Amino acid sequence: MNVIEKNGRALLVVAPFVLALVIIWVIYDPFHMISDKPLEGNPGFAQLPLWLWVIGIGVLGSFMCYGILQARRRSPRQGDTTQQATEDLYRREEADRERRGLP
Repeated sequence: MNVIEKNGRALLVVAPFVLALVIIWVIYDPFHMISDKPLEGNPGFAQLPLWLWVIGIGVLGSFMCYGILQARRRSPRQGDTTQQATEDLYRREEADRERRGLP
C-alpha cells in the first residue's frame, strides 16, 4: 500500500491549503516584509490584511482539530501497535548508540 492509497483523504484536505499558501506566499513575499529596521517605513507583517490572519488561524485550528479527531478514532489495537512500534524504535536506537559507543 503506497502513501497515496493510505492517506488519500488527508492529501485531498491538505493539497488545497498548500496551494493557497503558495499563492499567498507569491502575493505577500515574506522576505521583503520581514525587516531588521522597522523604522525605515517597512511595517512588516502588520500590513497583512485582517482576512488573511483570520483564514490562517482558521486553517491552523482546522488542522489541529483534524489531528486530534484522527488520534481519538484509533482502536485499542492500533494504539497497542503504535506503542509497540515506538518501543521497538527506542530499542533499536539504544542498541545503535551502544554499538557506536555514544553516551
